[in-house]
Amino acid sequence: MRRDLLLKNKFEIPTQEDNTSTFVSVLTAIYMYLFVIMLAIFMAINAMANNWEKDIAGSITVQVTPIENDNKHIDDVKTKEQLNKVLQFMERISGVESVQVLDDQVVEKLMSPWIGNKVDLSTLPIPRLLDVKLKPNAELNYDEITRGLRLLTANASIDNHRLWLNRLIKFATSLKTVALAILLMVVAICAFSVYYSARTSLNINMNSIEILHIIGAKDDYIAKLYAKNYAKIGFFAGVIGLMAAVPCIILVGKYGISTGSGLLNGAGLSTSAWGLIMLTPLFSLLYSMVTSYFAVLKSLEKMV
Repeated sequence: MRRDLLLKNKFEIPTQEDNTSTFVSVLTAIYMYLFVIMLAIFMAINAMANNWEKDIAGSITVQVTPIENDNKHIDDVKTKEQLNKVLQFMERISGVESVQVLDDQVVEKLMSPWIGNKVDLSTLPIPRLLDVKLKPNAELNYDEITRGLRLLTANASIDNHRLWLNRLIKFATSLKTVALAILLMVVAICAFSVYYSARTSLNINMNSIEILHIIGAKDDYIAKLYAKNYAKIGFFAGVIGLMAAVPCIILVGKYGISTGSGLLNGAGLSTSAWGLIMLTPLFSLLYSMVTSYFAVLKSLEKMV
């Protein structure tokens, strides 16, 4: 009992006094900043892809070209009659939940990035658009729907978004893969830094370790001392990295995504995503503690 108290109170290794603690603290804080940023990017891309899958895959668009009269002007009456026929036809399809005709303001907003805000759309033969929402897990026969539309009018066509949605999903998957690879690389490099920092500190404090061995300390006890110290370093470095990264994430979310394309609107972070981000200091604590423990234990076993 006295020997244990002696070990705990008199002969603990002064790891805080060597320069390795400061070095690994700075490195871990930088790595945790990068880790939080990449984690946020990964989760934002995942949320964006899920939003595409939910909103785009669950809908189709039907466009109806306006009918022109002999003077090459749009015949509003015939165009409206044609639009109503297509609307009623789409509402009768079993897998369709709702059909909505997009008004001129919505169409103008969709077209403004390409034609500007000063163009009078009423003078242009822009197709009338129907936003068709599908029931969950609905499977439609698009060939049959296309044939039915052709029987009504030659001016109607359907777009199920599947072709370019698949391209978007592949693009998002590629981005997620890159983000995940960088995330894992940051963790690996940080663990590598902690590993060699612990071994360097072990060599610096070799005299203290020899004294501990002489009075009966086991390798496991010494490794735990290092693990305790590096757990503190990992936690506080993780807090610093988190505090530096969160404002960057908020600024990008506020001024970057909000001013971008509508495709980026689903790239925000959910409450659960923010909760996971806030737990990163605990993750930093755990991997610093575990890495230093096994680094010191392995080094001491080789010294025997």
